[in-house]
Amino acid sequence: MRLRNLGALLSVFVLGVLAAASAHAQQPPLQQLEITDHVRVRLQQLPYYGPYDIIGFTVKASTVTLNGWVYQAMNKDEAEAAVRRVQGVTNVVDDIQVLPVSISDDKIRREVFRAIYSDDFLQKYGTPIPGIDGARWGRRFWGRGLRGFGSPGSGFGNFPGSEPIGNYAIHIVVKGGQVGLYGTVNSEVDKTKAGMDARGVFGVMGVDNQLQVVTD
Repeated sequence: MRLRNLGALLSVFVLGVLAAASAHAQQPPLQQLEITDHVRVRLQQLPYYGPYDIIGFTVKASTVTLNGWVYQAMNKDEAEAAVRRVQGVTNVVDDIQVLPVSISDDKIRREVFRAIYSDDFLQKYGTPIPGIDGARWGRRFWGRGLRGFGSPGSGFGNFPGSEPIGNYAIHIVVKGGQVGLYGTVNSEVDKTKAGMDARGVFGVMGVDNQLQVVTD
């Protein structure tokens, strides 16, 4: 009886050791949540990421998938390069779309920006000073994928400083007259008001209001 019990205990012990070894072997170099946090920080530090861009990402094991839209082509390349430098990341899928060149879209960008950030209700979402504010920049889109409109466009370059400098909670993506609003606001009223301001700009064909309401 003792030998039988001893054999059973040894079997359980061996199975436990094998299970622990297997789990350790499957564990990525960094935990997925740690990779997510490091990627978020790297993207926040992109020097020319601004209110006319929005970048989202997802993390699966050690693979990071980037998506979203950028106004300046350099942001696509720099985002991928920055994420590749994150410890534990073994693969980067860059699905970021570079918005096509368009004089009319540029005009809409400027007018929508002016309409939203000159609005007495919405001025608080803009901080026109250089730097990165970790509480903004579309914080709820860090670590998640973005859904939206349009198809991939041709890439182009632009001069740094061609868009407003500062921290802006509301990001404005324009493509073919269609406007997408991304980022965070404090109330449904502010979300609705931003959508109304964008729709009131001449030349806007439609508005996809993806702003998230965050009250914490």
